Amino acid sequence: MRRPLGMVFDLGDTVLNLQSIDGIAGDRRLLEFAVNAHDLTAEDINLAAEELGRETMRLSDESMLQYTWQSFNRLLCETLDITFNVSHAELEREFWNTALTFEPCAGIFDVLDTLERNQIKTGILSNTARTGLVLEEELAKHNLARRFSFLVSSADYGFRKPHYRIFQVAIRKMDLEPQDIWFVGDTLAYDIKGAINSGLYPVWYNPQGNPNDTDYECLEVRGWHEFANKIEALCSH
Repeated sequence: MRRPLGMVFDLGDTVLNLQSIDGIAGDRRLLEFAVNAHDLTAEDINLAAEELGRETMRLSDESMLQYTWQSFNRLLCETLDITFNVSHAELEREFWNTALTFEPCAGIFDVLDTLERNQIKTGILSNTARTGLVLEEELAKHNLARRFSFLVSSADYGFRKPHYRIFQVAIRKMDLEPQDIWFVGDTLAYDIKGAINSGLYPVWYNPQGNPNDTDYECLEVRGWHEFANKIEALCSH
């Protein structure tokens, strides 16, 4: 195991934990900006969104191509004869801030302090339909935005993990050789598979102790305090 020069993190359930999601509340907020031809309720819209979401997520996983929340919402609402008097970017921000709440994963600040102390670069690569701007604003709420030198959202680049092209973007932004970069994430299918295929050292963040039912070889970490100690020991040699 070699000392990393850079470390790229997944975002959801790795850096930030999703605490709650209320799609109906989000849709209710969007209706405040809407011309709603058929007087549909937030519950009506949410039901249609769940059906469309199942289809788009399946196709996205199969193709490794990323749809965006803005295109999803346009397709959803325009087929329901709902239009808006604000921009789609503003709608995305309003829905996010109303429907979702996050908290930093326990111990993540210890890890970031350790990496900064040892001059190890950091970045984020996230599979999400939301733009990087929205994610950066969420990180800023938790005093995390300045802890990462870049954030790559699949919504901004068209490809999803584990496709190698989205990993190439992160590698370029890190400006290091792949073998000098560790990638840390909580999913085997997206994070670990993609990291291995892209030549990065894979670290599986697995606080729940789930079994590894794949043949992927990776460093498994159950908690961030443990990981911070491991990095500190590795860098002190």
